[in-house]
This record gives sequence, C-alpha cells and structure tokens, in this order.
Amino acid sequence: MKSRVHAIAGILALTLISLFFTSSVVVEIFGDDDAVALVKTVVVGALFVLVPSLAITGGTGRSLSGARRRAPLIQRKQRRMAGAAAIGLTVLVPCAVILQSLAADRDFGTAFAVVQGIELVGGAANITLLSLNVRDGRLLTAASRRRKAAAAQAPAVNDPDPRTANS
Repeated sequence: MKSRVHAIAGILALTLISLFFTSSVVVEIFGDDDAVALVKTVVVGALFVLVPSLAITGGTGRSLSGARRRAPLIQRKQRRMAGAAAIGLTVLVPCAVILQSLAADRDFGTAFAVVQGIELVGGAANITLLSLNVRDGRLLTAASRRRKAAAAQAPAVNDPDPRTANS
C-alpha cells in the first residue's frame, strides 16, 4: 500500500509540474493577458496539491528505502528528491506567487519575463529530476518483483528434493 501511495504522489507531482510548465509556455505563446493571469492563478491554487504530494513522495520514499537506504540507486533518488524539494520551495513557489501577483496587476513587463524565465528553468530542472526518480523507482520495483518471484519459486530449506519426493 505504501508503495502505491508513493507512486501516485510522485506521478501526481510530476504531472502537476509538467502541466504548470506546459501551460505557462503555451499561454505565453498563444494566450492573451487574461489567459496568462488565469494560468498563474490556477498554478498558485494547485500548489496546495503539489507541495503535499512532494512531501508525501519524499516521506514514503524514505520509509520504503528501509534497510536499503545506502544502496546507490536509492541514494541517488534521495539526492534528486532533496534537490527537487529545494528548487520547489526556494524557486518555484516564490516565482509562482510573484507571477500571479504581477499578472493580477497586469504587469507583464521585464520583471514578469525574468521571473517567468527563472520559473521555467526551475520547472525544467524539477521535471528532469522527478522523471529520473520515476525511472529509477520503476527499476527498483522491477528488481523487487524479480526477487519475490525467485523466492517463491525456490524450494524451502526443509522441503524434500522434488526429484526424490516420490521414491
């Protein structure tokens, strides 16, 4: 159950960040000022889903790592998650709030463009980090399933040899 919560929260976070990124780019290219303001307002509102989903992903990931916490793949995932959280809290959340405020004031000048650029770079970094974590999570899940399948097929220690059981 914990692994499902971890996967769902991680995919939700990656999906939201990807949607924020894509929506921002598309509305900047094709939208008018009202559309830009709407997207920026929706992004700020959706932070109330994104931030907890990232926290849940990090917490369940740490819990799932258990005794394997020192495995290189898990350590990479943890470093990436820490990086994504840092980018999210120090760059993306403040940028989203500033952009929403500027858009609400219809101030689409240089400050808006600079903050939007920073947000897009941070968003691209987080999409990359979280995508790599999804990839590595799938590798870990596949390895775990292989181990469980091998253990289920192996005869128990006290079982007689199947070749001599009917002798």
